[in-house]
Amino acid sequence: MQKPYVVKEIEKHYDVITNIGFTGELEGNILYSFSENVAKDIVNNMMDGIMKIDEINDMAISAIGELGNMVSGSIGTNLEKYGYNIIVTPPSVFTGKIVKVNSKGVIIEFPVYVSGDNEMDLYFIYRETN
Repeated sequence: MQKPYVVKEIEKHYDVITNIGFTGELEGNILYSFSENVAKDIVNNMMDGIMKIDEINDMAISAIGELGNMVSGSIGTNLEKYGYNIIVTPPSVFTGKIVKVNSKGVIIEFPVYVSGDNEMDLYFIYRETN
């Protein structure tokens, strides 16, 4: 993971995005954003040789959603340690070119290398509710 930084909006093009919402003392979204090739590599690593994914099909979408669910649950658990109790929503996975996202909250981008030079971007978009 590289050093996170604040951005005003998301303008990159992604093939696959998992969106997880959250509410509570903080509210917002966590976006996991991938190229199609990175998404397929991640799913194939998750499958550990059980099956080969060559396209973003229903199985791949389910796996990418579950990955977002697991990581977001961990983020929520860690936020609790700092006094922020949040409730995480089920994942939504979008495919196609998503061009632009802006928010009234803070957008923090976390560039993450998942295998070799394969990069995904994690965005934590939030605002305090109190």
